[in-house]
Amino acid sequence: MTTKQEPEAPAVAAPPAFAKLYRAPFIGLFAFIAVLLSNPVAHSLGVALKHMLPPAYGGAAHLLIGLIGFALLLRGTRRDGEIQGTLLGFAAGLLIWLGWASYLFSFNPIDLHMSAVEVTPGAKRPANLLFIQGSFGICVATLLFFVFNKDTKCDAFRWLQRKCRLSLGKAGSGQGRNFARITFIETIYVTWFCYGLSLFLGDGRFLGYHHWATYVIVALLAVWSIYLIWKLSKYSRVMAAIRFAIPTKAIFWIPFGEFGPKYGFYEDIWLNPQKYSWQMWGIFALFVILICATAFFPQRKSKGG
Repeated sequence: MTTKQEPEAPAVAAPPAFAKLYRAPFIGLFAFIAVLLSNPVAHSLGVALKHMLPPAYGGAAHLLIGLIGFALLLRGTRRDGEIQGTLLGFAAGLLIWLGWASYLFSFNPIDLHMSAVEVTPGAKRPANLLFIQGSFGICVATLLFFVFNKDTKCDAFRWLQRKCRLSLGKAGSGQGRNFARITFIETIYVTWFCYGLSLFLGDGRFLGYHHWATYVIVALLAVWSIYLIWKLSKYSRVMAAIRFAIPTKAIFWIPFGEFGPKYGFYEDIWLNPQKYSWQMWGIFALFVILICATAFFPQRKSKGG
């Protein structure tokens, strides 16, 4: 679900001392790192809430997190600016997935005291992941709405339209799009899709972590993500780069964030925030600084700000 790069528009001039940093490839790489850090932050926050809060208070805490995300989405949707819309839509997607979607996948396992389930001999999986995996079909089914949308800006969907020889009519100009809504729905769907895909790849009932086909698919995803990072390095507008970085980091995360630790290349410290507390606090601080800094980059001039 990679968003097609938009035509460059006039941008606010950068201070001379930083002019070299406010251009390709630094803009795209900066955006990618900022967005990528959201994954370990979200994972560690979810784990921390699970261990810090009693089950009786966990639901209320996640409800509040989702409500904060909804408030950010509402504000972003009411604003017409690309900066606020993109950043608020991204934040809303992260918080609503963590507070509502992810927690509700865990509600039944928590309430019914369901422990890890042995899906294949010797291989157990937390019950909440089975619910996420089971929803993958709904994710793919509803994604077809975007595949058959003539106004989509997603490279993957436009490629499918060409390969399927779909004649959907002339696409709109895209003027007047609401960036908060676009960024929010993109964040939710790429998280959902890539999460479900990685769960199926690692499930021994289908392929499993050590099946030769899994090795090939994971390697192809790694190559694809590097290609997308290369495309991202061509961007010179930071908010467009942020939106392109959302699917890029999701694809990148499958081989390097999910399967890398499973193959023993390194430890997934974001799943052990109690043990690696100062490392995760450092990642969280860097994530906040980088995301906030994007609002101060030279932006394209627009009526919305």
